[in-house]
Amino acid sequence: MLKNEFYMLLLVVLFVSGFTSTLYAHDNEHSHAHVGGGLSHPPHAFFMTTWYRDIVYDASSADTSQTSLDIYVNHPVEAASPVLVWVHGGGYMAGDKAHSKELDPKPEFFSNRMDFIFVSTNYRLMPAGRYPHGVQDLANALAWVKDNIAEFGGDPSQIYLMGHSAGANMAAQLATNDEFLKRSGKNLDLLKGVILVDGNAYDLKEDDINPGVKAYYGEQWRTAQATSNVASDKNTPPFLLMHVAGGSNLGTNTEEQATTLAKALWSANIRAEVVALEGVEHFGANDRIGDPDHPASIAVEEFLLSLPGTKKSPEWKSMR
Repeated sequence: MLKNEFYMLLLVVLFVSGFTSTLYAHDNEHSHAHVGGGLSHPPHAFFMTTWYRDIVYDASSADTSQTSLDIYVNHPVEAASPVLVWVHGGGYMAGDKAHSKELDPKPEFFSNRMDFIFVSTNYRLMPAGRYPHGVQDLANALAWVKDNIAEFGGDPSQIYLMGHSAGANMAAQLATNDEFLKRSGKNLDLLKGVILVDGNAYDLKEDDINPGVKAYYGEQWRTAQATSNVASDKNTPPFLLMHVAGGSNLGTNTEEQATTLAKALWSANIRAEVVALEGVEHFGANDRIGDPDHPASIAVEEFLLSLPGTKKSPEWKSMR
């Protein structure tokens, strides 16, 4: 009898919370879906999320699916929630904001464990996204988030940026070169923190310029790289640089790339932390973000909680 009463109470709670969240979501003009289930990690608690899909942030693009973003909002959403914007990888030629391999447990980790609003954005891929166009798309997406995220319960003064692989390269370029956000009508102080996951093009040299790099950057690779644009007078946000221990082989050593960029940031009195991830390769470094027991998740959590703003800590013990 007690078990039956428990399940009845659970159903009532889920119905009420779902009904309340549905009313909130249906006040929003954007297409959305109500998703949920048990957390894929302890405590395996039930969660509910509103997934706003395919919001176009730049309607001038020839393919608006590449200039669109998704937003994941916790049920029920807390007012003025911090915002994490995710940039997928894919060598500038592939990838998508909703691809499950890219996202893995990130939406539930950030929305349901850390009480963030999680935004996953697309950008134009090659050839339309050839530098600097893809990075400008990212700036335009961030400007849209700044102007509109309050409608979804987000705090526009607490926006953080994270990217993997090519997405990390683009995030580094945007966060060190203030011209991109200026062209979107914003400034670098829009970003409160940047997390880079195993990027490989923060500090390119002549020997690194293979046909793929040349196709993306053309002759702009010297001025595009993040280390060429680090300066102390741009309101550059703090950085967390995570890399595969020993450096994954992606044309350049990702450990050396992370360390070199960190040294450039330190020389400009900009906060930068470097974390080596043991026991993973390039794609595993991304996959494990959201697993609460993994050092990648713990590093992300500790970095975000160390920055100014209102954030909550999940209830797990740091393993570092």
